[in-house]
Amino acid sequence: MRDEYAIRRIVCYTLFIMIAALCHAQNYTYGTRFTLSARNFVDSIPIEFEDNQIYVKAITRGGGTYRFCIDTGSSQGIVYADGHFPWVRKLGKITSHDANGTSHKIDVVEYPDFRIGHLTIHGYTGSLINSHVNHSGYDAVLGFDLVNKGLAIKIDAEKGVMVVTDNTRFFDGECGFAVKYRLPRWVPVISVTPYSGCSDEVRFDTGSRRLYVMSAESCRKFSARFTDFSTQIEGTGMGSRAIGSFGVERTSAVSFLWLDELQWGGFSFCDYHTMTTQGTSRIGAEILRYGSVVMNPRRKEIIFQPRDSANMCMISNEQMDIAFIPVKGKPTVGMIWEGSQHYRNGFRQGDLIIGIDGQSINTFEQFLVYPFIKDHRHRFTIMGSDGIIRQIESER
Repeated sequence: MRDEYAIRRIVCYTLFIMIAALCHAQNYTYGTRFTLSARNFVDSIPIEFEDNQIYVKAITRGGGTYRFCIDTGSSQGIVYADGHFPWVRKLGKITSHDANGTSHKIDVVEYPDFRIGHLTIHGYTGSLINSHVNHSGYDAVLGFDLVNKGLAIKIDAEKGVMVVTDNTRFFDGECGFAVKYRLPRWVPVISVTPYSGCSDEVRFDTGSRRLYVMSAESCRKFSARFTDFSTQIEGTGMGSRAIGSFGVERTSAVSFLWLDELQWGGFSFCDYHTMTTQGTSRIGAEILRYGSVVMNPRRKEIIFQPRDSANMCMISNEQMDIAFIPVKGKPTVGMIWEGSQHYRNGFRQGDLIIGIDGQSINTFEQFLVYPFIKDHRHRFTIMGSDGIIRQIESER
């Protein structure tokens, strides 16, 4: 009996070890295990800056050419399950968080070897995301793990170049307005000042298109603390507009902001219209319209270099007073401000766009690529939440 009991203990212990090992193998831990083809290098890589997004051409070992989006708001790469990028194999699962605060456990996959500029990257990894409209126009994402690997990067959208080097002292002599960053969940978070006395913790996220959006939580905090913060709010409404990796943010109250100035390390972006989001506050790739950005991992700082020697610039942009989101794959008005021209023209929250200028629109992707003309009034065919179809003439 004693021998039988000992054998059972050994069998149970062995099974426990095997199950634990299997569970461990199914989980992936964030890291920068990928390798680079060069050391002590500086490479100037051509980029495209289009619709406030940064793109770089990547060539795989098999000769395929793909378009990557540079997204500092992502801790690692992203590959889309409905795309054509040929990832190599699954490595396990990881809990991923998007900018809207939603999290899912998803697969991590290995990229094939690919070259950007003169640099070949081996063993790069990315999250495998299910069908998602935001990847229209590119094949995969490169995340902030390039910087976490120790690469210093300067992005100059005006010259169309991204300078990449493993010499972390290479940019030490660069002038500009520097801010320190932290790395919660391995993405850079900095502090900016959207109003005198207000410090907002924001994600530096080049996957986001707008210069700045404020979290609804920050807006509530500033409104409670500073009675005159109300001067920065020009309207309120209900809706949702931000599309994260795992879907659209929840419908909630939205504040439309008109900021006197947004300060980044002593530099001021003045007269800026923006709004709140249910996700995190973010600084997006629109900042590259006004200057270059240097990311220095040794100093853990990001430097903004304006295109002239001034310490401020006037933005004077128009308010984004309407937003379209995918609902069951269809283009839908997710958010609209009642004080806007779009509202006066007849748009309402929940309206489904089924046609433009006589052309049927069946998917959100079709809506995204429709050739809208600036300052031109297009004819929209709308189905309201009451099921009634109507026509609206409005600019997009």
